[in-house]
Amino acid sequence: MADDWERLGDYVVARRTALGMRDRRAFAAATGITDRTLGKLENGRRVSASTLGAVENHLGWSPGSCRRILAGGEPAASASASRPEYQDPTLQHIAETPGLPPDVVRGLIALARNWRDQRDRHDQEDGRPDEQRRGA
Repeated sequence: MADDWERLGDYVVARRTALGMRDRRAFAAATGITDRTLGKLENGRRVSASTLGAVENHLGWSPGSCRRILAGGEPAASASASRPEYQDPTLQHIAETPGLPPDVVRGLIALARNWRDQRDRHDQEDGRPDEQRRGA
């Protein structure tokens, strides 16, 4: 059975848009591949294995998912695609931002937590919440 590149292209477009990435150029830049190469893939033309790997990673698919789709199967979710749930809406928003590599998500969350810890310590030292200081 021949590889079904058109089927893969349809899956990639559907997953990209489902993740809120409507702009193909921005997605291509996030993956490190050219807009032209992503266009080839999304239009059902053959691309390199390295391109498939980059696309799988940014779509939250496990390695080999593109090959499974080409062979008539379904993609599998990556272990890193399951984002933790945070009570803090800002941290949750960071975790759910499409296209961010896991190490960038971890770094941004650590930065946000550090900033909040510093703000909280400052509030304790000052004895007033930040809202009161601004209104004074």
